[in-house]
Amino acid sequence: MAKRNRVFVPCGVVLIGAVLALGCSPAKYSVGHVMVPVLDNARDAALASDDLRTFQDGTAANLLLFEGLIRTDPSNEKLRLTASMLYFSYAFSSHEETDPGYASQLYLKGMAHGKAALMKNKKLATDWGVPFDEFEKTLPALREKDVPAAVWTAANWAQFIAIHLDSTAVLRDIPKVTALLERAAELDGTYFQGLPHVMIGSLHAFRPPMFGGSPEKSLESFEKSFAIAGDSFLLPKYFYARFYLYRVQDGEEFARVLEAVGNAPAGEHDPYRLLNLIARQKSRTLLGEIDALF
Repeated sequence: MAKRNRVFVPCGVVLIGAVLALGCSPAKYSVGHVMVPVLDNARDAALASDDLRTFQDGTAANLLLFEGLIRTDPSNEKLRLTASMLYFSYAFSSHEETDPGYASQLYLKGMAHGKAALMKNKKLATDWGVPFDEFEKTLPALREKDVPAAVWTAANWAQFIAIHLDSTAVLRDIPKVTALLERAAELDGTYFQGLPHVMIGSLHAFRPPMFGGSPEKSLESFEKSFAIAGDSFLLPKYFYARFYLYRVQDGEEFARVLEAVGNAPAGEHDPYRLLNLIARQKSRTLLGEIDALF
């Protein structure tokens, strides 16, 4: 019986063949199939971490890494989305109070990456400088799978606006970001522990009446977020105090909520431990400003 000759093909040759078959460069293939899963795990590890200092110290370098990877694979939606989340978290945790100008820059970059991910849906408006009616009429095309990109785009956008409430030009964007969030909430209001409702509540609170601001709508949105997040996710209560309770000038409840958040115990197996740590820290800082705010 004749023996069959065995041909051993090196793994590298197999990989190169797969890359060529897919029609992409080796670098782009490595980003999508090697780096993205690693970065997803790194993101989840960071969210579950209780080490805020390491997150803050390491994020600037990580952002440069993300920018390089995105240059290599600019159409990678997952990279864009994680970059948007990271820009938001870094600005929110590290620079909003101490360097609002730099925080604004970070939020705009986060918004740009989120929008790039969102633009994979070709039915949405690409020019967000159009009048509100033109922007709004494309939002029904937003799909449930677009919700993460929509929410992180809007979260960066909303926080940028919050820093620039003295600018009429910036305030004019509030109806657009609110409409984007409301459509996302229709599709999946539970995303990221009710974050769409948190941001809608914040916008209605700091939005001037002439631009449709409403404390009643703000409270309604925050109550929806509380029902989703429960007591285990602290960001909704921090935003509630910062924007809604300040807007209605309820200093007593403002102090009570912030004290409760600042003293909330840390969960041992909390997937949002880092954000809860940030909420506790920012609540203590904001509580120290109560005499100037009320």
